[in-house]
Amino acid sequence: MELQNFGDDDDIFSNLPNHIVHRILFFLQLVDLSRLSYVSRRCKELCISNPCLALTNVIYDTLQSPPRFRFNNFMNRYRFKNFVDRFMAQRSLNSGLEKLQIELPTERFGFAFPPCVLNCNTLKSLFVKTDNGILKFPSASLTAGAFTMLQILQFESFRIEEDFFGEALSNFNSLKALILNKISGLKRINSSTIERLRIRDCNDIPIIDISAEKLRILLILWCPNYSSGTSLKINAPNLENFEWGGHVVDFYCIGDFSLTQASIALGLSEHHQYESSTKCNLDKLLHSMRRAKDLTLWDKFIGVLFKHGCLPNSFNNAETLTIAHTSFIGDEVPAISSLLRETTNLKNLRILNPWNINVANSMTSRKLSFKMEYWESQNLMFTNQLKYVVMDFSNGGNDVELMKYLLKNTKELKIMGISGSLNANKSLY
Repeated sequence: MELQNFGDDDDIFSNLPNHIVHRILFFLQLVDLSRLSYVSRRCKELCISNPCLALTNVIYDTLQSPPRFRFNNFMNRYRFKNFVDRFMAQRSLNSGLEKLQIELPTERFGFAFPPCVLNCNTLKSLFVKTDNGILKFPSASLTAGAFTMLQILQFESFRIEEDFFGEALSNFNSLKALILNKISGLKRINSSTIERLRIRDCNDIPIIDISAEKLRILLILWCPNYSSGTSLKINAPNLENFEWGGHVVDFYCIGDFSLTQASIALGLSEHHQYESSTKCNLDKLLHSMRRAKDLTLWDKFIGVLFKHGCLPNSFNNAETLTIAHTSFIGDEVPAISSLLRETTNLKNLRILNPWNINVANSMTSRKLSFKMEYWESQNLMFTNQLKYVVMDFSNGGNDVELMKYLLKNTKELKIMGISGSLNANKSLY
């Protein structure tokens, strides 16, 4: 392959198609992007016509920078805010901006959306990240007609100063996906258009209140930093896939879900103080999951259910059950067998160690052994139609005994998969 030689007068950049130049510009730092916009008229037009923009001011880390850089760092942040305002103001409302990524690594300044961003009627994806900065969200009346084409909204490391965010969401008529990571100050999520919602590590929020009639996929990883007064309220009649990891809280389900998949990895927090209401909350959670055909449950969560008298509980609709174990299964066998007795229509069973935890080192001193006679006594009804089994043998003897029972008693078994260290293919949260 011959390399093409370019003379001194050849301008490769000018000959590139606009869509390739736009892709290159997306990876430029703010300083470089600003300088490039002054090179020529075409460069300026390319900078302000790029459908995908990443505006970031990550230049120096204030805490680790030498003192001579810290004043510059402060000024860079100030200039960055002004630059965003001026830069976005140059773009017309129909300039073709589709994806905007803004990163402000500072908590000194609050962030407010410039009007030209709110009113950009071509923007489809917006990502904003700060270092625990304050999001100054306009009121619902001011956001009426804003983000008319926005489909994906992602916020990370924000403090919401006013409770306008939940109200403003109801005005985003094209929003399909909302992703919140390390957000505080949020009180309510209200949307008639959102189909996918992900909430992760928002542990400074005591209450999550969700009302979304078109919501289909909900993923929550939440360990609230409170000893009481924590609750999760969901009004999502069309919810199909629900994944929840973290701590047990007060649970309220408005109406019924249309669940087909549910993955639950809950435990009790160290400062759990609402023992009397725990069973009630767990029962309500199980009731909301009763229609799911595909269940994934953490073994410790199954143990919590068993301890609080929530098992046996009917899971007649479940056809696929995945049990993710993180400890020696002997401690959880009575709870798991109680669960298995109620999955009468089960066709697929997976018992896995999804994080490759060395469970041999986590065995209790009171090593429990459950022979095949134990499983025979459980009268597991699903053996009549069970077809697929996958088991991780890192647990030792108890898994072997269950496998021997299944091989002996299943009539329609087609595949038995065995592994010493098998990763689950699906996320627990």
